[in-house]
Amino acid sequence: MTGGNEDLQTIRLEILKRLSTRERQQRNVRSMLKHYLLLDEQLQQSRRPRSISMNSEQLNGSANDQLARMKEEMANVYRLKSKNDQDLIDANRKLTDSEARFNLVQSQRDKLRKEVDEMTEKMRVLEEELADLKEKNLAISTERIALVATCTYLTEKKTQLENERFQMLNKIRELQEKSAELMNAEITLQEERAQLRIREQIARATADLNLGDERASATFGTSPDTDEFMMTDVLPSEVKFKMTVHDGEVNDVEWMSDDMFATAGSDAKVCIWRVSPNKTDATKVSTLTGCLGSANRLDYDNQRHVVLASSSDHTCRLWNVDSQRLLSTFSGHTDKVSSARLFQTHNVISGSTDRTIKQWDISSIRCLRSYLVGSTVFDIVARCGVSQSSFISSHFDKKVRFWDARSSDPTYSLELGQKVSSLDVSLDGLQILASSRDDTLSVIDVRNYGIIHLYSAEQYKTSCDTTRAIFSSTGEYVLAGSSNSSVYIWNTKTTKLEKVVKTAREDAHQIMSLSWNPSGRGLLACDRQKTCTLWR
Repeated sequence: MTGGNEDLQTIRLEILKRLSTRERQQRNVRSMLKHYLLLDEQLQQSRRPRSISMNSEQLNGSANDQLARMKEEMANVYRLKSKNDQDLIDANRKLTDSEARFNLVQSQRDKLRKEVDEMTEKMRVLEEELADLKEKNLAISTERIALVATCTYLTEKKTQLENERFQMLNKIRELQEKSAELMNAEITLQEERAQLRIREQIARATADLNLGDERASATFGTSPDTDEFMMTDVLPSEVKFKMTVHDGEVNDVEWMSDDMFATAGSDAKVCIWRVSPNKTDATKVSTLTGCLGSANRLDYDNQRHVVLASSSDHTCRLWNVDSQRLLSTFSGHTDKVSSARLFQTHNVISGSTDRTIKQWDISSIRCLRSYLVGSTVFDIVARCGVSQSSFISSHFDKKVRFWDARSSDPTYSLELGQKVSSLDVSLDGLQILASSRDDTLSVIDVRNYGIIHLYSAEQYKTSCDTTRAIFSSTGEYVLAGSSNSSVYIWNTKTTKLEKVVKTAREDAHQIMSLSWNPSGRGLLACDRQKTCTLWR
């Protein structure tokens, strides 16, 4: 704005200077015009008639001279007038340009003054906002200091509570270990007594073999006309029946007694079946409902008559077979429960595709412990090894993990050639059968974690990740269903392929699960075609 005022003052001074020059020029012109008018008047007077005198020639001569001088002066006056007129025109034009520039500068000055006023108002508003923000920042800083102090106090309190919790957990763990040791000692003693009774019965039966089938049957508590009990497993030779048991795929089958079995299907049902006396068909006894997703794996306790099923609805459920009543629902997994087993006396152990294993208390339906595995759990087995607190799991990462329920980490991990789809426990609990997706079966000693035998065949192909391989009832054979709808049977000790049992139908689907009758005769197989087949 200071520069604009200086330019305006300069323009004013220039205009005043030019007006003064113009005034001086016009004053000279007026003087010349005055002389011109005077001369013109004298010329007019000289043209009037005069008397001729002697001296007229002289007077005429002097008048002519004077007239010539006046004409010359008039010419000079006209030249000056023309020049002054041109100067006046130039001055007017410059004055007009100066006035236009002056108006432009004045309008710019007004615009700039308006912008300055706006900027001043904005600056005032920003200063007020800045002052408000400073006040808020001060309040936030004060509140942050208070929160930091509160957080520090709560952190210290949390640390103290965690220390107390760890101490309590250690005490609880010590008490549980003592209780488990006492329970294990009692269970071991009971097992030794049971083994002793079995040895005595076997010795008596062996001594009486030459006395005939009747005495042998009486020794083992069976009727004389029954030919089902055999000291060895009998390889199946023919299909007795093939029937539809579910509305969807049949995922698992489990013998409950010599003439009853249970099936689990993708229709979210568990069905109980009774085989007819002539073994040619089976009738449905009951249907256990409650699952909201596919029933995947079954486990049965013949002492308590309860069936446990794992489900794709992230739960596992326990039913009483006699009353068909749902006893417990164990929920806590975040994905499909692939396998669940009755564990110890009052517990359930379950494995899921959410990469965790959970131990449940049946009476309180509470999760006692979660084991973080880090790999999808395909199958899980219990009642294996010397200790009753042991269980084994198979996984997507090709590993078989051996666990002690009292520890959160596996005691040992054994890696096979491919992901391990299923596990089964031998009769004595000292060996497990592992089926892997590299089309092989492995028998593993649970005492030293060593692989005892491997089983394979040229045409044998593992069906899928949920295919189940099993021991026969006495452990004499190992069996597995193949993707070509056949059952392959190997001799456990010699690893020789003893037999391949083919399905009665050429369009049968791949076999999902197998179960060998406890009597030693009768093989059940379920497949993806909603059917269950009995071989004898």
